[in-house]
Amino acid sequence: MGKIKLYKSPSCTRCPIAKFILNRVLVTMGLDYESLVEERDTEKDSEAMAELLMLDCDKTPVIKLGSVLIKEEEALVERIVREGIESWIAAGRPD
Repeated sequence: MGKIKLYKSPSCTRCPIAKFILNRVLVTMGLDYESLVEERDTEKDSEAMAELLMLDCDKTPVIKLGSVLIKEEEALVERIVREGIESWIAAGRPD
Protein backbone atom coordinates (compact mmCIF):
# COMPACT_ATOMS: atom_id res chain seq x y z
CA MET A 1 0.00 0.00 0.00
CA GLY A 2 1.20 3.46 -0.87
CA LYS A 3 1.91 6.51 1.20
CA ILE A 4 0.74 10.07 0.84
CA LYS A 5 3.61 12.28 -0.30
CA LEU A 6 3.79 15.86 0.89
CA TYR A 7 6.27 17.88 -1.16
CA LYS A 8 7.35 20.91 0.85
CA SER A 9 10.19 23.35 1.32
CA PRO A 10 11.42 25.42 4.28
CA SER A 11 10.98 28.68 2.35
CA CYS A 12 7.34 27.90 1.51
CA THR A 13 4.98 29.90 3.71
CA ARG A 14 1.96 27.74 2.79
CA CYS A 15 3.65 24.39 3.52
CA PRO A 16 3.16 24.39 7.31
CA ILE A 17 -0.53 25.19 6.76
CA ALA A 18 -0.88 22.34 4.23
CA LYS A 19 0.81 19.97 6.68
CA PHE A 20 -1.51 21.10 9.48
CA ILE A 21 -4.60 20.59 7.30
CA LEU A 22 -3.40 17.20 6.07
CA ASN A 23 -2.72 16.09 9.64
CA ARG A 24 -6.09 17.38 10.88
CA VAL A 25 -7.99 15.60 8.11
CA LEU A 26 -6.19 12.32 8.78
CA VAL A 27 -6.75 12.55 12.55
CA THR A 28 -10.47 13.30 12.13
CA MET A 29 -10.68 10.23 9.88
CA GLY A 30 -9.01 8.13 12.60
CA LEU A 31 -5.76 7.78 10.63
CA ASP A 32 -2.15 8.35 11.72
CA TYR A 33 -0.14 11.06 9.96
CA GLU A 34 3.26 9.58 10.77
CA SER A 35 2.46 6.15 9.33
CA LEU A 36 0.72 7.41 6.17
CA VAL A 37 2.64 10.52 5.09
CA GLU A 38 6.10 10.75 3.58
CA GLU A 39 7.36 14.32 3.70
CA ARG A 40 9.69 15.29 0.84
CA ASP A 41 11.79 18.45 1.23
CA THR A 42 12.43 19.83 -2.24
CA GLU A 43 15.20 22.20 -1.11
CA LYS A 44 17.28 19.63 0.78
CA ASP A 45 16.59 16.61 -1.43
CA SER A 46 17.36 16.96 -5.15
CA GLU A 47 15.56 13.69 -5.86
CA ALA A 48 12.38 15.11 -4.30
CA MET A 49 12.71 18.22 -6.48
CA ALA A 50 13.23 16.05 -9.57
CA GLU A 51 10.08 14.06 -8.70
CA LEU A 52 8.13 17.28 -8.30
CA LEU A 53 9.32 18.57 -11.67
CA MET A 54 8.42 15.23 -13.31
CA LEU A 55 4.90 15.75 -11.94
CA ASP A 56 4.88 19.08 -13.84
CA CYS A 57 4.93 21.07 -10.61
CA ASP A 58 7.45 23.71 -9.64
CA LYS A 59 5.90 25.13 -6.46
CA THR A 60 5.06 23.68 -3.10
CA PRO A 61 3.04 22.48 -1.32
CA VAL A 62 1.94 19.46 -3.33
CA ILE A 63 0.10 16.49 -1.86
CA LYS A 64 0.40 13.34 -3.98
CA LEU A 65 -2.27 10.68 -3.43
CA GLY A 66 -1.44 7.93 -5.92
CA SER A 67 -1.92 9.60 -9.31
CA VAL A 68 -3.91 12.51 -7.85
CA LEU A 69 -2.11 15.78 -7.13
CA ILE A 70 -3.41 18.48 -4.83
CA LYS A 71 -1.34 21.53 -5.70
CA GLU A 72 -0.46 24.81 -4.06
CA GLU A 73 -3.61 26.71 -2.94
CA GLU A 74 -5.81 23.60 -3.22
CA ALA A 75 -3.64 21.93 -0.57
CA LEU A 76 -4.91 24.59 1.84
CA VAL A 77 -8.58 23.68 1.35
CA GLU A 78 -9.65 21.07 3.89
CA ARG A 79 -12.59 19.83 1.79
CA ILE A 80 -10.35 19.16 -1.22
CA VAL A 81 -7.76 17.35 0.91
CA ARG A 82 -10.47 15.24 2.60
CA GLU A 83 -12.07 14.27 -0.73
CA GLY A 84 -8.66 13.37 -2.14
CA ILE A 85 -7.84 11.13 0.82
CA GLU A 86 -11.26 9.46 0.68
CA SER A 87 -10.78 8.70 -3.03
CA TRP A 88 -7.22 7.46 -2.41
CA ILE A 89 -8.43 5.08 0.31
CA ALA A 90 -11.36 3.87 -1.85
CA ALA A 91 -8.85 3.09 -4.65
CA GLY A 92 -6.84 0.87 -2.30
CA ARG A 93 -4.15 3.45 -1.38
CA PRO A 94 -2.11 3.21 -4.60
CA ASP A 95 1.47 4.50 -4.74
